[in-house]
Amino acid sequence: MKIIFSSLILLLSSQLFAQSELEKVNHDVWYNFMQAYQDLDASLFNQIHTDDVLRVSLDNENLLIGQEYKDLNLENFNSWNQAGVKQKIEFSFHNRVHKNGWGYETGIYKLTRYYAGQSRSTYGKFNVTLKKVNGFWKIKVDADTNEGRTLNESHFQNGNILK
Repeated sequence: MKIIFSSLILLLSSQLFAQSELEKVNHDVWYNFMQAYQDLDASLFNQIHTDDVLRVSLDNENLLIGQEYKDLNLENFNSWNQAGVKQKIEFSFHNRVHKNGWGYETGIYKLTRYYAGQSRSTYGKFNVTLKKVNGFWKIKVDADTNEGRTLNESHFQNGNILK
């Protein structure tokens, strides 16, 4: 009986640890990602990436590393600010695996931009590798594709949407 009880306690505590770690990932990375996109805050956006981040745009066959990517973010966010862009980004997860300060997550993002009272959403598939740096989760590798613009709302709804 003690063995069953001990096993149950161990199982529950590992699930609680996994849940709290997932909440930390959401807080450190994804909620800040969404906030940065909504507020057009390049500084916050760059903070959620490691200094040596690897950014892969599969559709453009483009690879950016570290400061090169962060500098481009500053340019993009400044341009969006000047143009008065209104937008939000949402995430729907298919896979989320974490171990010993590393994480790998895949899913679909939905980027919605608002123009003159109307909205338009675009979708992309993402694959990220996360790394815990000084107690904070950050994006180490970020790759995405729109898969020839074939992704849509149904793909987004099929995952676990971050609330």
